[in-house]
Amino acid sequence: MRKIWQAGRIAALGLIVLVSLFFPVSFSHAEGPVSLTVSPLYFDLEINPGEEKTGKIYVGNNSDQNLDIAVEFSDFFMDDAGKYIFTGGRDIANDELRPYLMSKWLSVDEDNFSLEKGKNKVVDYKIRAPEDANLGGHYGVIFFRTRCNIEEDKNVVWTDKSSVCVSGRAGVLFLVQAGGNAVKKGILKKVELPRISFTDKSNLEIEIANEGNSHFKPEGEVSVKNIFGREIGRLEIKDRTILPTTSRVFSEDIQRKDFLGLYKISGNIKDGEGRNMKFQKFIFLVPWKELLAVLALAGIWWWFLRRYKISLRSGASK
Repeated sequence: MRKIWQAGRIAALGLIVLVSLFFPVSFSHAEGPVSLTVSPLYFDLEINPGEEKTGKIYVGNNSDQNLDIAVEFSDFFMDDAGKYIFTGGRDIANDELRPYLMSKWLSVDEDNFSLEKGKNKVVDYKIRAPEDANLGGHYGVIFFRTRCNIEEDKNVVWTDKSSVCVSGRAGVLFLVQAGGNAVKKGILKKVELPRISFTDKSNLEIEIANEGNSHFKPEGEVSVKNIFGREIGRLEIKDRTILPTTSRVFSEDIQRKDFLGLYKISGNIKDGEGRNMKFQKFIFLVPWKELLAVLALAGIWWWFLRRYKISLRSGASK
């Protein structure tokens, strides 16, 4: 048996050597991470049709190598979870979203530039709103992207047959209100919470939709109280932007913190124009584990008492 084992090891080693001769393995290595920073992260501005506005963006190279930077422009939107969706400067076919584009309004003083390692650069941007600009919110982004010079750039990963460019980018968001007729109307599109749950917690979901023509940040709070009126939890609604034609979902787990598990959830949230959006829900988080334990103890106690009474009667009859 030992000889068979040794022969197998020798055969396996020979197979590895044979494969390495006919199918050489290549390794790749990228020197240093690409680290590009921008400041500020966003601008929230107002502009009139036909007006121009300028400002400054600070771009920093925090990597260990010099970088060549290219500037790109894009429109952006958000989904219900607050995830950014960038159009990449492409025209979109969605008629509902088209009035809120603004990437073509943006420009910078330098579209391409080099940035030494550890250095910062000030980039001047310009926003020019056309005379026929739609009144309301408009949303765009300026991206700063590293460029690869295939034969020289350290951000290129080489293999035996091809090269892959490892590029990074950082963006500055623009939330611009064109004209003075901003409509920041919000509605409670959905409040979901089961009336009864057999778990120790359940999820509350609040969806707020923007039915206006400009972005806003809803503000308010949701209070969770037990059957005795004592507050056991609070959810703050703030610092989350909702763009026109979109909605945002706010969620929070309602956790059972006492035996009864009966709670009242009350919400009072204001939209961008200060209007109140109120709701009230009830939930019963059934403490079934505790109830089973109580029933089991009661059953044991009942059995014990019944058996004890039977024993007493038997003793008395004798």
